[in-house]
Amino acid sequence: TSCSTIPLREKADSLFLITDNVNVYYDLKRPDDKHFLPYVLTEVSGLTLHNDTRILCVEDEGGRVYEYDLQSKKIINAITFSDPGDFEGVEVVNDTIYVLESDGDLYQFPYTTEDIAQKPIKYENPLSRKNDTEGLGYNPKTRRLMISCKEEEDIKGVNAKGKTVYEFDIHTKELVRNPMYELTASQMDTFFEANRDYTYDKDRIKFEPSGIAYNPLDGYYYLLASVGKMLIVLDDKGSIKATYPIAPRILSQPEGIVFDSKGNLYISSEGEGDRGYIILFKPKHK
Repeated sequence: TSCSTIPLREKADSLFLITDNVNVYYDLKRPDDKHFLPYVLTEVSGLTLHNDTRILCVEDEGGRVYEYDLQSKKIINAITFSDPGDFEGVEVVNDTIYVLESDGDLYQFPYTTEDIAQKPIKYENPLSRKNDTEGLGYNPKTRRLMISCKEEEDIKGVNAKGKTVYEFDIHTKELVRNPMYELTASQMDTFFEANRDYTYDKDRIKFEPSGIAYNPLDGYYYLLASVGKMLIVLDDKGSIKATYPIAPRILSQPEGIVFDSKGNLYISSEGEGDRGYIILFKPKHK
């Protein structure tokens, strides 16, 4: 069976690797560095940068945020904020940490190096478990958090279409009801057909977002999917600018994504019973 999947993967690469409309691109087949994480982060599900050398990671089931030093390649800090749950994303804004649960709830607590369990503020909102919220990022243009939905796109009072990204206002502490993005299958089909001689089985295109991040180098938003193994680049208006297929041999279950100030791309993957890891991809310019 492995021999039969190779042509399909190559065909997916040739059809879905589209970077014609961007000046900055990434070679996702050739990582620039790989960090194997300690076993406490086997199920790493989200990450954010505290600064350009330190990454904050959250593990799927544990109520702790771990600070990983990219230079020493060690965990240097851990912040307990909750009992075990189903945590999917983490973001830090001005030394305030936000953690996303799969039902859309957000936990807020201060960054600290003290070995004291935090008592977070919990924000419930119209999102729910049916949305299966997996991605959390920060939008510096609106100064809001971005939340991507893996499953259902609707919330009460909103009939959305496609895979949605909502924003959470960290000042009013409320969810913005109008989606930031509504990425539809037809929009993806149109993009692929416009850029390729489309002969691929459309039913094979699956895209269930697991992470989102803003790239300060090009000003675009990168939406990551573990189910579907793809990275989609969007502009402010929701137009697709580029797409990248993800090779499972390099990223088996990609769920966390973040950029540093220089546009270096970090993607984390669960270890599937082994150690989780973070891969670095440096930007390339045309």
